[in-house]
Amino acid sequence: MRLQRRRSDHLAERLITPAGGVAVVALVATITLGASQFRDYRAVKIDSPSYAGVENPPAPERGKRSPRSAHGLTVLGIAVAAFFVAALAIGGRWRLARLLTVLGIAVILISLLVDAPEGLREGLDATVYEGAQATLLGGFWAQLASGVTLAVSGPLLAVYLRDERATGRERHRRQPGRRSVPTGTVGAGPGAEGAAGGTARW
Repeated sequence: MRLQRRRSDHLAERLITPAGGVAVVALVATITLGASQFRDYRAVKIDSPSYAGVENPPAPERGKRSPRSAHGLTVLGIAVAAFFVAALAIGGRWRLARLLTVLGIAVILISLLVDAPEGLREGLDATVYEGAQATLLGGFWAQLASGVTLAVSGPLLAVYLRDERATGRERHRRQPGRRSVPTGTVGAGPGAEGAAGGTARW
C-alpha cells in the first residue's frame, strides 16, 4: 500500500505542474475548437424590435449555419493540427508548442475577418421579414475563445516545458554515480607491490 501510494504521489507531482496545467488547457482548447465547427455560429432573428425586453418566448431565428459554411474545413484542420502539435510538445519536442500561437492567431483572424462579417449579414431575410437582425451564436464565440486560448498557451507551454526539461537534466547530473578511482591507484595490485619491493631490494 505504501509503495502504491508513493507511486501515485510521484505521478501526481509530475502531472500537477505549471507545464501540466497549461498542457491540459491547450488540449481542451483544441477539442473545443473542433467541436465548435459542428455548432451553429449565426442566425437571423425575425421581428427583433417586437421581442425587445421579452424573455419568453424569444424572437424566432432563421438561417442558422455552422462556421464551416463561412470558411469550410480550414478551422477544423487547424484544430486537428493543434492537437497533434500539443501532444508532440508534451512528449518532448517542447519547441513545437510555439506553433500553437501561430495556429491560434490564424483562428482569431478567420473568426474576425471572415466569419463575423459573413455571419452578420441578414441577406434575403432582411427584405422578406420586418426587423430581421443577424446575430452571432455560441459556436462563433467558442471558436474565437479557443483561438485566443491557443495563442496565449503556446508560448507559456514552451517556456514551462523547457524549464522542466532543464530541471530534469540538473537532477540527473546531481544523482550519485560510480565512485571515481584515485589517479595514483589506477592499476595498483599485487604485481605492482611486487615490482615496488623488487626495486627497494636493488
